[in-house]
Amino acid sequence: MKSLKQIIILICLIELGLAQVLNQGMCNRNIPTVQNFDANRYLGRWYEQQKYPFIFELGGKCIYAEYGMQKNGDISVYNYNVNELTGRPNDILGNAKLVGPAKLKVRFNNMPAFIGAADYWVVWILTRQRNPSPQYIEKARSVIKQNGLSLKPLQRTNQQGC
Repeated sequence: MKSLKQIIILICLIELGLAQVLNQGMCNRNIPTVQNFDANRYLGRWYEQQKYPFIFELGGKCIYAEYGMQKNGDISVYNYNVNELTGRPNDILGNAKLVGPAKLKVRFNNMPAFIGAADYWVVWILTRQRNPSPQYIEKARSVIKQNGLSLKPLQRTNQQGC
């Protein structure tokens, strides 16, 4: 019985670590995602400009993601960052399935199977340029705000010295 409790606590801690913004209750499942999402246009490299906190990117800079189309229609996911304290690169490979308009389920390699696939909804501020114009970022922030999401927890991603 004690080991069952420990397993349940471990699963809860892992799920908590996967959450990007901590709050009470369930996550809002009605957050609008990108309209007319085209997975083929989404392929390639995207630089992260701002994000809601994510434990796996803690202390990371130079963050980007690269997406590719697989033969079976799934999307390959490659996430990369550099640890700001050690200067060491971190990366992880994964696989995503499109499950709705701009909504994917992502499963990363080397993660325990019981964690399952994580929701990935296209609402983050990603750009094709490492250092885009500030007007582009403000436009994206405006869209986020118009859709009822808080800007307070957003963190700017360091893309300097990459």
